[in-house]
Amino acid sequence: MPSGRLASIFIVVLLMSAASSASASSITIGQLSPPNPSSETSADTDRAQPTVTSGNSYVVPATGGVTAWTLTSWSHTAATDPVQELTMKVFRKVADPLAYSAVAHDGPRQLIPGTINTFQTSLQVKAGDVLGNNSKSPGDNASYFTAPGESLIDLSPGLADGQTGTFALKPDGVRLNVSATLEPTNTFSLGQITRNKKKGTATLEATVPNPGALTAAGQGVKPSSTTGSGTVKLKIRANGKKRRKLTEAGKVKLDVAITYTPTSGDPRAQTAKVKLRKR
Repeated sequence: MPSGRLASIFIVVLLMSAASSASASSITIGQLSPPNPSSETSADTDRAQPTVTSGNSYVVPATGGVTAWTLTSWSHTAATDPVQELTMKVFRKVADPLAYSAVAHDGPRQLIPGTINTFQTSLQVKAGDVLGNNSKSPGDNASYFTAPGESLIDLSPGLADGQTGTFALKPDGVRLNVSATLEPTNTFSLGQITRNKKKGTATLEATVPNPGALTAAGQGVKPSSTTGSGTVKLKIRANGKKRRKLTEAGKVKLDVAITYTPTSGDPRAQTAKVKLRKR
């Protein structure tokens, strides 16, 4: 086989591996009803599912030390009624026994009857937050489904984001009909640059939301990396022609690609312009 074709196949395999790795970083919380659930309610009621007796939890986890998550999509199995809406909500416990605040929502969304509806979104949530929904709708919907022995909590009327209320325990043998996809949050910010003029290096601070790896690379940049969470520091050094220029001229500018990869998550990159000085 020609070497060019081998190279092309190798690149395709790498891309497929990267795609597989990216999809493996997401997790699903919550559960969906079996097909064709019966419609139950259209009241302005918030519901959450802090516990389940079996199946996927509705609680945002702290897998691998990851505590900051991005909720990227949510799903619901709609009843067959013609006019339905549903709002996905996320709640955070603030006090015992059942005081929760509403921290995020998406919707209301119009539902296609008799099928699984999936909606894309981008909401920041934390470990310990609880997935829920609000059933306010022009017509009845299937915000929950039968699950013998199960309990959920509810509150009427529903809360606006930032509001807190005391929910009531409902041991009615039902489970919420909502699931959500989460990915470790990979947004990060770059901060202060401290230069060591004697060595001709710099230290770049970055704030990252989860444990993970931070790397520096680029043309004329000596590759470097560090790990941590919160505020982390990354060493920036020149390499090759840029290093020689720094030695000769006493200063050089670098375009540095900073990549952050949270534990079990997908990478995100930013470019920073870093000036090195050497005296």
